[in-house]
Amino acid sequence: MSEAPPVIVRNAVRHDVVIRGSVRIAPCDIAAVRVGPASGAQNGWIDVDIVDLSENGLGLISPVFFPRRTVLEIRVLDHGEAPAVIAHLVIKVQRAIMTDRRPAYLAGCTFENNSNESLHAVRDLLERFRIDAA
Repeated sequence: MSEAPPVIVRNAVRHDVVIRGSVRIAPCDIAAVRVGPASGAQNGWIDVDIVDLSENGLGLISPVFFPRRTVLEIRVLDHGEAPAVIAHLVIKVQRAIMTDRRPAYLAGCTFENNSNESLHAVRDLLERFRIDAA
């Protein structure tokens, strides 16, 4: 008798948000993944929208496709005309799907660096946007 595949259970609840951000390929993946000139990247940074957030990861919508397991740096931006960086994190793409023909891609990402500093930054984000982190 064959066993059923293990069920994947999330350890944290994802919360719907709309936060501006920008991503670039992390130095560890720069040789494996490259962004073309048509990407609209400015100094290597690509504008994205963060659409969900949890203590374990985030979802983002990007005009550029990033393959699974690509490590990215993400800057989370404050609102306003001259947005300030409120968090700088390292994430890994776990899944990516095309959402429409714009093109636009939805990427589900996990936080790559689980240091105390990164966990603090994520909890600060959750608190800043009044999301219950517990």
